[in-house]
Amino acid sequence: MHDGITFEQLGKPALVICTRPFEPTSRMIAQTVGLPDFRFALVDHPIGSASTKELSARAADAYEQGLEILLSQ
Repeated sequence: MHDGITFEQLGKPALVICTRPFEPTSRMIAQTVGLPDFRFALVDHPIGSASTKELSARAADAYEQGLEILLSQ
């Protein structure tokens, strides 16, 4: 979160991808740094033990979310 927010504050488009269990923490970080509406992609957890098929589906989901986030800026 911090890196993505820092890039955005420097005028560099960024996409943060977060797994669902970390959504509350990510929202709290964004709120703490004064960007409560900072958008990020959410994907299912876990990543490390996911199969190739599961990872492909999560990557496709993140891609779709990322397009919307980055193109709406």
